[in-house]
Amino acid sequence: MTVYRRGAGIISSAVLFAVVFASQESGFAVMNAQNHGASLGLLLFLVPGVVGGLLSQANKIVFPVLGALLASPLCLVLFSVARSEPASVWYQMTYLLSAVFWCACGALGWYFIGVMFKRPAH
Repeated sequence: MTVYRRGAGIISSAVLFAVVFASQESGFAVMNAQNHGASLGLLLFLVPGVVGGLLSQANKIVFPVLGALLASPLCLVLFSVARSEPASVWYQMTYLLSAVFWCACGALGWYFIGVMFKRPAH
């Protein structure tokens, strides 16, 4: 059972990362404000980190980030295929690295909540 659970955090994080990225690129979940141009949709990348941290038995921070990094090549392909106007490589890399950053923040947030509400051993 632990062998299957070891990869659950990585696989779930990678799949959710790719799904969130595809939903951002397809326009399904767009949260850009017109007046200031901030991409609030990047906050959706907290979800793969939280779910990956939930399903990881050990390394609750590393496994979700590893899953996001494993999904990154697929996301780069989606980025270049889905856009009607070509974006520079630097823009693609910064967007992808900021998505990985938010995934790591989700994993760190879940780890922090787990530590805060953990019962002390007596």
